[in-house]
Amino acid sequence: MKTIIYTIFFSLMLGMAISPAPLYAWGGGQPPWEAPVMPGGKIVKTEDISVYYEYDQPYEKVLAFYKEALKNYRDPQYQHVDWAKFRDWDDQMYIEDQGGAKWHSIGISKGGGNKTTVKITRDNMMWVFSTLLIRFAGVFFVLCTLWLLLNINSALMKKYFPEGGKKAKAS
Repeated sequence: MKTIIYTIFFSLMLGMAISPAPLYAWGGGQPPWEAPVMPGGKIVKTEDISVYYEYDQPYEKVLAFYKEALKNYRDPQYQHVDWAKFRDWDDQMYIEDQGGAKWHSIGISKGGGNKTTVKITRDNMMWVFSTLLIRFAGVFFVLCTLWLLLNINSALMKKYFPEGGKKAKAS
């Protein structure tokens, strides 16, 4: 019975992790999901979990706007903890929300000359469950490795230190 329950539970977790993102999306509402949007852009494309804006301005100006808009986006209890993490990649500047906003990330593309594309993506449960599944698998792997090493260690201890060995003399 336990095996059936565990199998059902694991199947549900796996099913939620690989299901389509819109099924579990919580950041409902209209784009851009409360994310800052630079004025003067036009919407190029809209998807279920993302929206693309195009600006007739160079990358540096668009990046400066988002840095200014998100400079005070931090935890109210800990003013030194920023909720927006800027990651400078080869093809884009990736701004990830580490707080509780309805948007997940803002991607500012590089190399477009005087045209810059900004992609705003909302939070979705697929990302959350996928991360949890990866962490679960990682912890499971580490625990299995430790279990294996402890078994090898105890086998060696039994071989080289038998129970009937020398005992200390009591004086």
